[in-house]
Order: sequence, then C-alpha cells, then structure tokens
Amino acid sequence: MLKLHSYPAIFSFVFILSACTNSDPSRDSPEPVVALEDGVESGDWLNATYKAPQDWTEEKLPHLIKYTAPEGDGVIAIIVIEQAEDSAQAAMRAWQVLSPGFAREVRFNNDEVATNGWQQQTFIEYESTVSEERSFYAKVLRDDTDWNVILVDASLSTLSKRRSQLNTLEQSYTVVGYENEDFSTAKAQKLDAKKIESLLSFVRESAEKLKVPGVGIAVMQDGEILYEGGVGVKDIDTGEPVGKDTLFAVASNTKGMTTLLLAKLVEMGKLDWDDKVTDHYPDFRLGSTETTDNLRIRHLVCACTGLPRKDMTWIFNSGPDAPALMALEDLANVEPTSEFGELYQYNNQMPAVAGYIAGHILYPDMDLDKAYDKAMQEYIFNPLKMHNTTFSFANALAGNIAKPYALDNDFKPIELVQTANQGFNLTVIPYRPSGGAFSSSSDMLKYVANELSAGVSSNGKRLYAEAPLLERRVPSVSSGEDSYYGMGLSTKKIAGVEVIEHGGSLAGYLSQFIVIPGADVGAVILTNSDEGYYLLSAFQNKLIELLYDATPKAQDEIEVFAQEQRKIYESRISEIDLPGDASVLANLAPRYENEILGDATISVIDDETIFDPGVWKSALTTKTSNDGSRSIVLLNPVMFGMELVVGQDEKGKRTLKLIDSQHSYVFTEVGAQ
Repeated sequence: MLKLHSYPAIFSFVFILSACTNSDPSRDSPEPVVALEDGVESGDWLNATYKAPQDWTEEKLPHLIKYTAPEGDGVIAIIVIEQAEDSAQAAMRAWQVLSPGFAREVRFNNDEVATNGWQQQTFIEYESTVSEERSFYAKVLRDDTDWNVILVDASLSTLSKRRSQLNTLEQSYTVVGYENEDFSTAKAQKLDAKKIESLLSFVRESAEKLKVPGVGIAVMQDGEILYEGGVGVKDIDTGEPVGKDTLFAVASNTKGMTTLLLAKLVEMGKLDWDDKVTDHYPDFRLGSTETTDNLRIRHLVCACTGLPRKDMTWIFNSGPDAPALMALEDLANVEPTSEFGELYQYNNQMPAVAGYIAGHILYPDMDLDKAYDKAMQEYIFNPLKMHNTTFSFANALAGNIAKPYALDNDFKPIELVQTANQGFNLTVIPYRPSGGAFSSSSDMLKYVANELSAGVSSNGKRLYAEAPLLERRVPSVSSGEDSYYGMGLSTKKIAGVEVIEHGGSLAGYLSQFIVIPGADVGAVILTNSDEGYYLLSAFQNKLIELLYDATPKAQDEIEVFAQEQRKIYESRISEIDLPGDASVLANLAPRYENEILGDATISVIDDETIFDPGVWKSALTTKTSNDGSRSIVLLNPVMFGMELVVGQDEKGKRTLKLIDSQHSYVFTEVGAQ
C-alpha cells in the first residue's frame, strides 16, 4: 500500500506480506507454511477468488463481505458496484454501503498496473488526521462494467501489525477462472548481449523518468559475469559516471551478509540456529523473562517473532559515536505484539543484535562493534574478495562513492547532507549489522555468485557449507502470495519462477539483491536516490521478461510509478502550509526531550525554523488538520511529511507528539517552569 507519510529507514521493501500459521518458537526447523484456503467465493454476485485474512471475523451479508480484525479496530469490506462512471465513484458508493454518510475527501488516486485478470486497478487513499491514528483506503478493480471494491478502515497500529494479511488478500484477489502466467517448468533463455543492452536501456530510460541520477548494475548467468557497471552519474555537479566500483549504501542487504556470517558459525560448530540467544550472550533481554527464554538465534533474523519496527529510537537518538549496546537496550523493555511465527513484522534491532552476538562469539574480548567488523572482514568480505565493501563511513566518503539524492519541494533532485559528522545515514552506525555496509555492483555480484553456487568459489573451492547457507532461505513466515521471509533473505515467485531477493533503503540509497536459481541468474541494482524505490521491482520484472518472454509489464510499471511519484509530491505539498504559520512556529519551545528518543532543539537559522535531534536536522513548516489539531511538519527530503502534533501536558508544558504505527512518543519542553 502507498504510504504518503512515510520516511526512509532501513527498509527491506518486502511490502507484500501475509500471515503464517506456525507459532512454535522452539521448533528444530521451520515447518512448512500452511496455506490459507485456495479461494473464497460468495454467491453469484462476486466474480472473484481471494485468500481471506486468518483470525479475522468474517460476516457475509447480501452484496457485502466484511472482516473485522482480532483487535476490533480494523475492518476490510468487499463490495461489488455494478455501475459507476469511474473508480472514484465506485469506491464512494461502496463506502456508503459499509458506512453510510462517509464523506472523507480523496487524498490520493492512482491507477496501478492491472493484474489477476482485472481490466483496471486503482488505489485510492482518503484524508485522515495524524491524531486519528487511522487509515482509510480503497482498492478498486474493474471487470467489464462491474467494480470490485476492497475497503479498509483500520487503526495505524493494526494496519502496521496486520499489513501482511491485507496485502495477501489484495494480492490474491483474482477474476474467477483467470490463470496467471506460469514459467515454473519453462527453460530460461540466455541473456545475450542484445538482452543485456535491452536491460540497460530500460534502466537508463526509467532512471531518467524517475529522476534517479545514477544506478549501479551487475548481472551474471551460468557463472559468467555478463555486465558490471552502471548508468547515469554518481555526482550531478561533476557529471562523473557510475562505474562497477562506485560505492552505494546497500542498507538492509547487509542483513543477508550478516546471516551468512551466522551460517559460517553454524558450519564451524560455534552455534546452532536453535540455540537460545542467552546461551551465547547472557545479558540479552527481550521484554519478559519468558519471552527472552523462548528466543532462539534464528528468531533474531526471521522477522517472525512478532516484534514491530522500532526505527524511531535510532533515527532520533543515534549517531557515529553511539555504542553498539544501543541495539540491545532498545529491545530490553519491549514485547512482541504477535505470537512467534504468526505474522511477518520487520524489525531492525533484532538482526543488529544477531550480528553483534556473532562477532562476540568469535572475538569475546573485543567491543561488540569492533568484533562484528572484524568477523565480517575475515569471514565474509575477504573470502568473497569484496575488497571495496566497508562499514567505515570515513573510507566510503573518501573513496569512489555515489552521492545520495532525493527530490526537493520543487520536484528536483537535491544532494543530501552526508559527512563524517552530519547526515541521516550516520544513525545506522550502531545498528550496522542490519544495514550499515557500503558496497559496489561488482562486489555485490560476488556475494550474489556465492548464493548461486551455494558457497563454492569460481575456482571450485568450497567457502561455506551448503546446508547452513541454504537454511537462510527456508520460509520462516509467509510474506505474501507465494512469498516468504527466511533469515535475512526473501523468497517469492514471479510468474511461477522462484526468486531469492532482499532490498535495502537508506537516505538517498536503494538496493536490490536478486538470485534466480532456476535460470542460474544473479543480479544487483543500486541507486543513489530515494526515488530508486520505484525502479527495484520493475528491474526484477524486466529480468523475468527477458529470461522467459513473459508478458511485458515492467515498462507499464515505470509509467504508473512516474505518475504516482508526481501525485504523491502534489498531495504532500497541498496538505502543508507554505510558508508555515509564523505564530505556531514562534511558540515552539527552544528544546524538547523524550526519555526514549532523546533531545531535540528548535532554532531559527536564515529565517527558517529548524528541528535538530542530533546528526540530522530539518526545516519546519506547519499543518492544520480538519479536526483543528496543529502539527509541525518536517521538510527535509529524507523525512518529508513527518508530523509532530503540537500540544500541552497537564502541567502546561509544551509538547510535540510523534505517532509511528505501533508506537507514539511525546517530546516535552525542557526548562519550563
């Protein structure tokens, strides 16, 4: 689902997710994920099948199927509208069936690439205030003159927690009798020079359309490097091109390398995937004693433990000098919000702790961060000859690095601040096993090659034992229709073709790692812009098209993404005050604090009001919501759209409230009487 008010973190971009029925935290190995029923049909009025969300209460009414979340604060409704002028009218008529009097304004309306036999597919999001902590949206699918409408009205907490189940329903929603393409038994074609040039041309044209300055690319098949290099520039000002050794932050693609280190330790007999975490690091805590005692090594990296994202703690309270122990401290007082194995919930602190524990096992007398860095160098980077890959910001900044970019308020690329002591990406340093590596397309292809060969080098030497390496791909929790998360790696099927993948995101950097075992193909794509997000799935689909002569969809995706990109920009700008309300900005306290997120200062620099929590800062504007609440809104391209609600506590102190899906944080002014 589109998120208008999102902000980069170490995103994996595994957004299409679903539920898993396995809930035994002490299993010897993950049980096969039990599929939901093949399809749900309801009388003659619904010409579709889909997978219903597990554990939601189902209510079937004439021309309406309704699902209520176990928490009671989320509803999905399926309604068929027989006649409507367009998707917006069909959606509004459906809302009147579910909730008579519904009159929210449309925030965003965009046609998507139609799938599963539908002739038209549209996503519509409706206005809500940040204080409501709710989301309202519709997915509208047309078959001839009938409109199938999927409505969602849910709290942000439940939507975040059960996003996987909603995506599963939406992704599986198919016209009755329609068969998607299936190349599961087809033989892949060779990626000859013509196909590689077609791929590069596609990336070059797409990057230009999406305003992505530079892209690193590498592709191999049958053990042969077919291409490593890039398109576009690493620096807009100098025009220097992206090359095979140009460095990008690979962000969450670090996770797969961290789990490869864990696999090496399993091979060495120094740990087992099902060892208790406390057997190797007794000071580890995750909430209660019972939860801590149940946690196994595999649970740190499977996204199946039920622990939600907790990114604000490192975004606001981290930096280059913060200790590695922060990752452990973040987990000590939190509990999972779903059962082990029940739902996919992505968390960055857990894999960070896994990496530090691996380093500690190998070098127990060293600091956690230094032990991890040394372990990765000696057991991963050196054996794979990834000589340009580094965790050192200083080395990366001094080397052949692609500068990071985002779009500014004028919809133009702007360079993001990234120095040794300033910039958003410095916040990842204490959490680097989850997302702190810099690498190049050439180096990342060596990592890809190791996955394709299951641990055997190009000269035939076995570098990693096959069984623990492949264990990382075993499904731990379902992550969508034919899609699963393992341990730092994802597995999914595109048109029946198995793809091993993972994505990554930091400020101004997007990455995607791709392995297609059946075609003996591996690829990596790295971008130096936040807008690179739109290119990742299209690149993957283009590869499938070239390998299997699949129906062309990648170009359509880019066209849709470019339109979506512009509409998101226009929506964001339309909702805020430019310039900001001077009276609101002038009434902000000079300094605020939160016991978890730390301090933030407010100052005026060159007539701009600046919010500064540490190693990054942002200019501010204001927003007035329909309910009368006032917010300050961050304008930094990395955090654009983040709102903090202006308020006052019971003692009269000024406050700023940050709402982040399953968490909320209140900053209180410091120094007030």
